[in-house]
Amino acid sequence: MQIQIRLPYAFSHIGQRTTNQDALFPGGTADPQTQLFLVCDGMGGADKGEVASALLCRGIADYARSMGEPVFDIVHLQVALDQVYESYHEYLQEHPFVHRMGSTLALVQFHEHGVTVAHLGDSRVYQLRAGKIIFQTKDHKQVNDMVDAGIITETQALSHPWRNRLSRAVVVHAGENPAQTSHPIPDILVLDDVRAGDYFFMCTDGVLERVDNATLESVLGGDIPDKAKMAALIGLCNGQTQDNYSGYLIGIETVNQAEETTKPQVVRS
Repeated sequence: MQIQIRLPYAFSHIGQRTTNQDALFPGGTADPQTQLFLVCDGMGGADKGEVASALLCRGIADYARSMGEPVFDIVHLQVALDQVYESYHEYLQEHPFVHRMGSTLALVQFHEHGVTVAHLGDSRVYQLRAGKIIFQTKDHKQVNDMVDAGIITETQALSHPWRNRLSRAVVVHAGENPAQTSHPIPDILVLDDVRAGDYFFMCTDGVLERVDNATLESVLGGDIPDKAKMAALIGLCNGQTQDNYSGYLIGIETVNQAEETTKPQVVRS
């Protein structure tokens, strides 16, 4: 499978916060030859969320370059994340007044088998076709786990006091022993149903303050250029969003099917 994307469009804005704790890779410099995209949202102002998200983006991108741009499977991703955890520990040791470092992760990678999607936390990845969402990641939040366990209903989750608590993210705490600490496994899968005209949209949760699924379908289903679609999404958030808001819009230009080789390992939770 050969997937050719159109020119991607990125945005990252501070919203009504004092710092922008979101990070993107590439940092707004993607082109139609780019294959790897990352959107990360750092956790906690006092805990240097802007550093955590930047280290996460840089760590995964550096790993990809050092390994010759491999197709990310669960093994490659875990090794890359282990290196990020090491960089977090080093930062905490050098800055004793920082007690925790953490970030969400959303990853999209285009390759010969399709599109790898991976995530930890509540930064999302969507796939849309003809103005309809055909895939989206499920947020790693405590309330979602409680709904799955039958403890609360989906309606109750919307107003639950824990609705913003993450159940999984890329996080380390000062003083923990790296050798004795287990970290959450990211959700990772390969989407092989990809067609010309599809969109992949990645975003931090600040975007979701103003853009729900129906709005996203309406904007991306419109008959306007990709740049105008991105401008419309930014316009909905501008001046209205409390949190930082960042994202990537990636349109699919062409898809040429080819004989399949062995697919990367897939993990679903």
